[in-house]
Amino acid sequence: MKPTLSPIPSAAMRTAISLMLAAELLAAWAPTAHATRFEFDKRRTEVRFIYTMALSKQRGRFTKVSGTLDYDEAAPQKSKINASIATASLTTGEAIVDDKLKGESFFNVKSSPVIAFKSLAVRANSPTAADVSGEITVNGITKPVELKVSLEPHDDPALKHDTGARKFLATTRIQRSAFKMTDYQAMVDDDIDIEIDAIVRPKK
Repeated sequence: MKPTLSPIPSAAMRTAISLMLAAELLAAWAPTAHATRFEFDKRRTEVRFIYTMALSKQRGRFTKVSGTLDYDEAAPQKSKINASIATASLTTGEAIVDDKLKGESFFNVKSSPVIAFKSLAVRANSPTAADVSGEITVNGITKPVELKVSLEPHDDPALKHDTGARKFLATTRIQRSAFKMTDYQAMVDDDIDIEIDAIVRPKK
């Protein structure tokens, strides 16, 4: 006669399953253990913007940008990005245009000195590229935005001794009217293309 195994009591089984599920949930939501914090190099980071006025491409940039990137090569989908831009650092090379863009009708530098971005989700497309969903705040107005991001080893000879530095590039498009920038609609397109060009370094 074959021996029979005693079944595990149902209460004990439920407890074991609950513990296993709890462990899995904790592991999924735990902070990335091996994420490296990178900082944007303020001397090598700028945000550029491009808009169309009277069928001609116009360009400007912000030169004071700071931020962090928490990145884990083994789990890039858990990466986090936070960045802030000083609106007063806007420059187009034309003083008259700069004054207008810094005024109340556009970036309103006095009332809104900072443009902020924070990531909410990352979808990795390759070891060096990802789509990053997040929120951007301009003129005190927060809107969803999606960035196309690439992160690659830098190719700048001046950084050859800077271990771990990466080249960070992100692009997106926003509509200026969403942030109360509605002047000159007959002359200037609503779409604004944005590019973040940076070197990020591991925080020491």
